[in-house]
Amino acid sequence: MGEEMLPKFDYYLDESDPDIVVLRRQDGAFVAAFSALGATREGLVEAAKEDYRKLLLRLRLDEVPEHTAIVDRSGAIVSVNKAWKRFAKDNEADLSKVSERANYLDVCERATGEQSQYAQSFGEGLRSVLSSQEERFAMEYPCHSPTERRWFVGRVKRFADGDSPMALVAHENVTRRKKSVLAH
Repeated sequence: MGEEMLPKFDYYLDESDPDIVVLRRQDGAFVAAFSALGATREGLVEAAKEDYRKLLLRLRLDEVPEHTAIVDRSGAIVSVNKAWKRFAKDNEADLSKVSERANYLDVCERATGEQSQYAQSFGEGLRSVLSSQEERFAMEYPCHSPTERRWFVGRVKRFADGDSPMALVAHENVTRRKKSVLAH
């Protein structure tokens, strides 16, 4: 998970025209314009949030080899990449529980079964990142299937500050490395 996949977008006000307030991204790109007399903090914040969400959805998640999702502050999955969807399908997961609009934190908290404590621990780590207690979180966990013993490293990185914290969640298959370590 390279740092380039973890953008933080900053916004600023261009008040060079006394009649118009222009909201711009850190790179100077236009986001929205408001009458200087009618501009409100709430309107500016809402325009920035909407622009931010659109940018996030355009991230090139499908270029990332890991199973990757973007999760908003409530734990709702905003976007997933093809690897995430393929893994869910290959493992016969209920797609409504692991795709866009599903709540990742709820899934972790409600996990049952032999390895459920790992899901609950991962959920706690994700929550600590979304609540800004931690900048990032990672843990290794088993994720065995009926036909294969396998392990993953799950990573969470916060990439938004303020009122709309979000996190990039990635799961990397580390089975080869783990089996090599266990064999020695």
